Amino acid sequence: MNQFFNTISNQIRMRKGLFLILIISTIVIIVLGVISAINFDGGILPIDLSNIAFIKYLKGDCGVFFLIFGTLLNLIIFYSLILVFCCKRFLIPFAIIFYLYFVYSQIVIFTSIILIYGFFNTLILLLLLLIYILLEIIMLMFFILFLLNFTDCFGYFKSCFTFNNSILILLSISLLIVSILFCVVLIVLKSFVILLIF
Repeated sequence: MNQFFNTISNQIRMRKGLFLILIISTIVIIVLGVISAINFDGGILPIDLSNIAFIKYLKGDCGVFFLIFGTLLNLIIFYSLILVFCCKRFLIPFAIIFYLYFVYSQIVIFTSIILIYGFFNTLILLLLLLIYILLEIIMLMFFILFLLNFTDCFGYFKSCFTFNNSILILLSISLLIVSILFCVVLIVLKSFVILLIF
């Protein structure tokens, strides 16, 4: 565990400038996402809540399979886009744009839930969702930082996921586990009628 945190701190030190840019741009996008959801009903890039897997599940419009499949599919799409666009140096800005859009969409969903269903009515869901969003944002940020070690490298995809480079494998597995845990907690809470959205 110490080695894991040491590797992350070394990576942050090595890419201090990019890490700072990611932190600042993430904060700016979070603010824009909140403003957008409040003032412009989703803004320039509206998010349709009726298509969000966990909202549909809590409303009773879909089952467990769609909840897990939809949640994982959403994550895998952004994960794959970031992975692909980090393969070449000139494509990295697109990877960052997809990362920032992921952050934007999650914040718009989070804020829209408060506006539509009320803060106290969805307090447990909001706390769970906040933890889930923060973990995903942090892990995707580190994912980008570590991918840059292999940008422009021959055999990029193979190099990223060799056993010698366990950190990217660990981050990828952690992203999947966090998403599955989020779904499992939702299923448990709904089965005890603690979480429902009408």
